[in-house]
Amino acid sequence: MRADSRPRPGGAVAVGSYILKRTLGAVPLLLLISIIAFSLLALAPGDPLLAIRLENPRAVSAESIARLREYYHLDDPIYVRYFHWLRSVLAGDWGYSSVYKTPVMELVHSRVPNTLILTMSAWLLGLLIALPIGMVSASRQYSAFDYIVTFLAFLGLSMPPVWFGFMAIMLFSVKLRWLPIGGVSSMVTGSSWAVFVDRLAHLILPMIVLGLVQVAYWVRYVRTSLLEVLGMDYIRTARAKGLDGRTVLTKHAMRNAMIPVLTIAALDIPYFFGGAVVVETIFAWPGMGRLMYQAVIGGDYNLALCCLMLLAVLTVVSNLIADVLYAVVDPRVVYS
Repeated sequence: MRADSRPRPGGAVAVGSYILKRTLGAVPLLLLISIIAFSLLALAPGDPLLAIRLENPRAVSAESIARLREYYHLDDPIYVRYFHWLRSVLAGDWGYSSVYKTPVMELVHSRVPNTLILTMSAWLLGLLIALPIGMVSASRQYSAFDYIVTFLAFLGLSMPPVWFGFMAIMLFSVKLRWLPIGGVSSMVTGSSWAVFVDRLAHLILPMIVLGLVQVAYWVRYVRTSLLEVLGMDYIRTARAKGLDGRTVLTKHAMRNAMIPVLTIAALDIPYFFGGAVVVETIFAWPGMGRLMYQAVIGGDYNLALCCLMLLAVLTVVSNLIADVLYAVVDPRVVYS
């Protein structure tokens, strides 16, 4: 992808060709990530069958453990185990979870919707808060509002999400009793509206904690990007022609300032899934983040590998979305 002042040839065909090339180029990258992830988990200390042994030590005989080790190729070299795992994955079989005693894909299918709801709502909340605050802060540079926003942004950047989550629980759940402490629902029965309100009440705290931590970063980025654009010659020309400040800001400056902001926002989508590990654990939210944490802690290698590969795929897709959005907001970009 490159910037060019000429008309964009090909239109949708060029975009489709570019997406296809990027997708094919991502295949070797994902293979490399799978090799690294598999090797790190395989070389980690501990026994993959430890959970089975501890569950019922008397019922699990040495012969059963030996058969399981042979079935999972645990005594083979790492590269042999990797190729057996890769062959099963390409066939759609991610194996069984040693902790949950359930096929891995069944667990993933049950948790992905909850994580999507949490992360996408937090991502949207962060954008809706960061964009207007960053715009006002840049348009009123060195004002009292700008100094307050800058102070709060640096405060937010230095605030650990764990501490923020616990403080939110203490204030809104324990002291004020406005919102539930955790979980995804209270098993409310009745009308669909009552169920929706209950799920929304459980979503508010984790969504705010996950979204506001990123707001501090985005506000600074929006402010810096907009200040850079406001100092350009075409903005001074627009003001010299008599355009009011709001028109200059919204119709001329923000369009160019949004180019890097949208790119960063799209690239930060994997961060929200990574941050969901902490937030979902704090609020007992049954999503992919908490599932990955429990898989790593419990030595559930099949489940941990599946979660890591999904995060890798999400990162590749987010990079592709960022490139496409860049071309949407910047007509100078052409695909080649």
